[in-house]
Amino acid sequence: MQSSILFCGGAKLNKSIQSNIMEMLFLLMVIPGKVNFTQMGRYGKRGEQCYRQTTERSVDWLEMNMRLSAYAFKKGTRRNAIAIDPSFIKKSGKCSPYMGSFWSGCAGAVKRGFEILGIGVVDVDLHECMMLKAVQTTLDKDKENDDMSLYDWYAKISDAQKRASVDCITLKK
Repeated sequence: MQSSILFCGGAKLNKSIQSNIMEMLFLLMVIPGKVNFTQMGRYGKRGEQCYRQTTERSVDWLEMNMRLSAYAFKKGTRRNAIAIDPSFIKKSGKCSPYMGSFWSGCAGAVKRGFEILGIGVVDVDLHECMMLKAVQTTLDKDKENDDMSLYDWYAKISDAQKRASVDCITLKK
């Protein structure tokens, strides 16, 4: 896949950063076991510090994923829908921020850990979904969120992402 597909439009990055991100995505797929910057430095063409500095840069991943989905779904008839999917991530310990009790569908019970809300675009005709963004559930008990349930939080996040999602659906191919 060409990097021009991923980096056109909203993601304004120079060529070296583009090639670093492409190499990092490749390394994430091929490195066996745990992947960290030390492993990337060992298996990749660049040093560990180069990968660290690349990840510190600000990249509009939503824009990049929207363009990638427009490219991937160009064979469809443009009947797309936005889907959300809350997912549980098991985590032990007590000091991690935003850890709480969430429903685990696999366990069929409430478990302690994290929850992320996946937002994706679904092509109805191709029967495929592409992830656009993941947002961690952060239900802090303060004045604003005191009476907010998880469903209210999902609606709030969906509303905040509505404009970007509509742009994705109507993105010209």
